[in-house]
Amino acid sequence: MTISAAPLITQSAPLQILHITDTHLFAQRDARLLGITTYDSLRAVLAEAVADPPQAVLATGDLAQDGTAAAYEHLTELLSDFAQNCPSPPPVYWLPGNHDEPEVMRATLTRAPLCPVQEVTIEGWYVVLLDSTIPGQVGGALSEAELQRLEAGLASHPQCPALVCLHHNPVATDARWMDAIGLANADAFFAVLDRHANVRGVVWGHIHQEVDQERNGARLLASPSTCIQFRPKTDTFGLDQRAPGYRRLWLYPDGRLETQVFRVTNFTGCADVNATGY
Repeated sequence: MTISAAPLITQSAPLQILHITDTHLFAQRDARLLGITTYDSLRAVLAEAVADPPQAVLATGDLAQDGTAAAYEHLTELLSDFAQNCPSPPPVYWLPGNHDEPEVMRATLTRAPLCPVQEVTIEGWYVVLLDSTIPGQVGGALSEAELQRLEAGLASHPQCPALVCLHHNPVATDARWMDAIGLANADAFFAVLDRHANVRGVVWGHIHQEVDQERNGARLLASPSTCIQFRPKTDTFGLDQRAPGYRRLWLYPDGRLETQVFRVTNFTGCADVNATGY
């Protein structure tokens, strides 16, 4: 990915960010993933989230299940409708996941509110979006170039509290089968973070469940998927019937970070709990 300059956005405090992840859209709007029509579940998430409009949106990968341009067009359509229903249309910053096709994303996710940038400074916060994908693999790792970009970005914004975004989980999860397909070089990732005291949060997707931990003053946060949810506390693949979800983050100028996960209440789809994989 080519490096883009960090545009400057000015907002009042606290800055509210909507985190959505693992939307798994298909070329066909009515296609299902293990029983869930992913277009409809994302639409339900956005319909509830618009009641408290954010100033920005983070979409952290696996945005398409089939990697097609049509799937990314559906994403643009849904997010455009969402943005138009907000008093001030929020920009949407995105990064790829293992189910995505990064080249197709870069060619498709270019129209507002989608913003094809790798970093952004928002009301004093430095937000960096990383590509943790490995072509042809489910698990992830940060390339040396991405680690160097992260290092340089954090070093160049020492006075800004920083939020670091990626797709693959850098810590172990309750769904232990996911640990083998998480971030393979998490130690190298955290070594970079540990050299920069301004890191206040790390957010990711991939694991389709909620994580909220703290490490060296930084919140480590995974968010539920907008479609299917993985069953926690298991060694093997499994789904549960928790509703599609999303996370809100409130970022304060002094570096404080507050957050809460929400589950939709107006979606009636049911995941196939007998599924053994996908």
